[in-house]
Amino acid sequence: MCGGFEFARHPKRLTDEEWRRAVRGSGANAGNFDPRERQAGDTESIKVYFPNPKAAVLVDPSTDLWLPWGRRKEQPGDWPEGGWAREESLQKAFWTRWNPEQVIVHPVRWMEKDRHRVSRWFEMEPGTGLVCLKLAKAPGTPVYVITKPAKGDYLAEIHDRIPLVA
Repeated sequence: MCGGFEFARHPKRLTDEEWRRAVRGSGANAGNFDPRERQAGDTESIKVYFPNPKAAVLVDPSTDLWLPWGRRKEQPGDWPEGGWAREESLQKAFWTRWNPEQVIVHPVRWMEKDRHRVSRWFEMEPGTGLVCLKLAKAPGTPVYVITKPAKGDYLAEIHDRIPLVA
């Protein structure tokens, strides 16, 4: 399946004064920091884990659009519980009431825990993404990772499902 993501995101560009205030508020020494040292290509790494009720997926990096990742058991609502959609279920009427739309998300890597509860991270090949289902008519427009049956070593060692890669 997929228990977590790691996204690379370009941080918001702050003015020099905004940056000094942010650094000052963090307890660091703003007087010794030169904002010009920031590189144009700087990115930050953001890890998201499904068990977190505030887990979200970076759907559009250009607008910094994050949407909720599925729904937890303890969250009220009538849209699907969990954070995954089986590829073979997409042809069924079950999903249609929420006006589903397939979207591609581009994490740097994704994570699943193996049978011994050890986190295993899987790097994404450049230019690839994970196929997800965005439910436009569910509150908050949640996103579900589309999965397919696993094969080979992954099936034997980790899980019976794997995210659909595009």
